[in-house]
Amino acid sequence: MKIDEIIESWKQDSVIDDVDLDREALKIPNLHAKYLRLLFEQRVKLRSLQGKRKELKRVLGEYYRGDLNNPEDLTEINREPWGKTVLKNELNDYVDGDREMVDLNTKIGYYEEVVSVLEEILKALNNRNFQIKNAIDWRRLTNFGTG
Repeated sequence: MKIDEIIESWKQDSVIDDVDLDREALKIPNLHAKYLRLLFEQRVKLRSLQGKRKELKRVLGEYYRGDLNNPEDLTEINREPWGKTVLKNELNDYVDGDREMVDLNTKIGYYEEVVSVLEEILKALNNRNFQIKNAIDWRRLTNFGTG
């Protein structure tokens, strides 16, 4: 699920019907389950991408050091032979600046944001009981003075 879809869904789910507070309180577990499932799915995707980054970093390190020069390896990683000599202290710059690594880091950053949004939604849901209770208490207090 994309972050825009999650935010739009939360925009609708976050509305509290102040006339029917008991029903709103009963919806909390279902909403919690919905967003907890989404958080789990997105964390799994994020962990998978982080694993791919470790593997890519290893492969690119070997490539830029010149250790992957045989045709089978180059075909497998879809690269041309690397003819330059890269110093050890420059290796991270080459690996981090590689287009494939930059693209993967961008994806990881996106999923980190998705996970963060879902964590914030779950925090808001955890506070929803207090918000509903406060609304009920306020009604009791204000109705006490008029009735």
